[in-house]
Amino acid sequence: MMPPKDVQRFFYYFKFLDRTNAAILEGLAEHGPRNLSVLAKSLGLPITTVRFRLNKMVKDGLLLINANLNMPKLGLIKGFLAAEAHIGHHEKLLKAILNTDYWTYIIRCYGKMDGYCAYFAFPFTHKTELQKYWEKAAQMKIFPNHRFLWVTNSEVNPPIFSWYDFERKEWRFRWKKWIDEILKCSDGLPQALKDPKDYSVMADKTDLLILKELEKNGAAGLKELTKVVNITPQSIGNRYKKHIIQRNLIINYNIDVYPYPPQLSDLYTFIIDFKNGKALVKFVNASNKKPFMVSSSKVLNENSLIANMYILKTEFPNLIESLNRLYSKGLIKDLFYVTLDPTSYRRQTISYEYFKNGKWTYNLEEKIKQLKDISRTS
Repeated sequence: MMPPKDVQRFFYYFKFLDRTNAAILEGLAEHGPRNLSVLAKSLGLPITTVRFRLNKMVKDGLLLINANLNMPKLGLIKGFLAAEAHIGHHEKLLKAILNTDYWTYIIRCYGKMDGYCAYFAFPFTHKTELQKYWEKAAQMKIFPNHRFLWVTNSEVNPPIFSWYDFERKEWRFRWKKWIDEILKCSDGLPQALKDPKDYSVMADKTDLLILKELEKNGAAGLKELTKVVNITPQSIGNRYKKHIIQRNLIINYNIDVYPYPPQLSDLYTFIIDFKNGKALVKFVNASNKKPFMVSSSKVLNENSLIANMYILKTEFPNLIESLNRLYSKGLIKDLFYVTLDPTSYRRQTISYEYFKNGKWTYNLEEKIKQLKDISRTS
């Protein structure tokens, strides 16, 4: 039985999800959180209404807005780790991940791997050092099994409510239509998922300070940023236009909102291996605007995708059956997935504090020494 507090939040969720809020969220993904006047005009709503509703969603814990950074333009390469912990030693694995410093997201996982999944934004000039770090961790038996992959930027999917029936207050999943769309979808990989050709640093320390604040709150105003960056609002505005926007340091803004009640849903990470690049592109383009697809990253130089999916528990069997149908049709070669615990996740911004004299720093020897200490803990 659902606790009374959860029951209250469950019914509040359906009250929150009305046509106006849905239109605001979809428009927010298109126009961004820094253009509310444009958003309000496009919806034919007073800007006061848009601002009030957004502020209420944020205050009620239903919405988080943050910048999706273009990591290669910051000299950073993204990595993904799925690691299994030894029974009773999950804390040891967690400490090993935290010890890398450049982690951005950590979450507990269950299923085929009982351990942790993590993402990293690591200095490209030191990428081999992180690989050596995980090799050492394996030798020290920090974990019995793991998969570490270098990936592209993330394609963060906007809130989409086309499968939601506002009159009946229910979602209607069209799995057969989704499969048909994949089979017929056109080519053309989204820019965020293309393998980067260059990892030159296009930002300075001040830019990084602004960016890390926008990772926390994509709607932060100039006055809020001034308190952290310690330059005038005008200077921040100029940097935002001439550095961050013109240099494409932000891909887009992540409009993070639960499309269905958390009490009835689960979060998953999938590693999907496709038959070829064309099959991967079709899957990505047909899945980008589906309510269950949260985000995805392509494995560098591979026809594989890391896909994060959030789905109603009752619909999960249909999702798995649909993926199996794609296998039978020759698009998918292999499939791996784990269940994630959203209540356990930790996130942090880019590790700007290790950017010194225009370069990212990393001391592998020191990290290996600390890793040895971690391995000795009971």
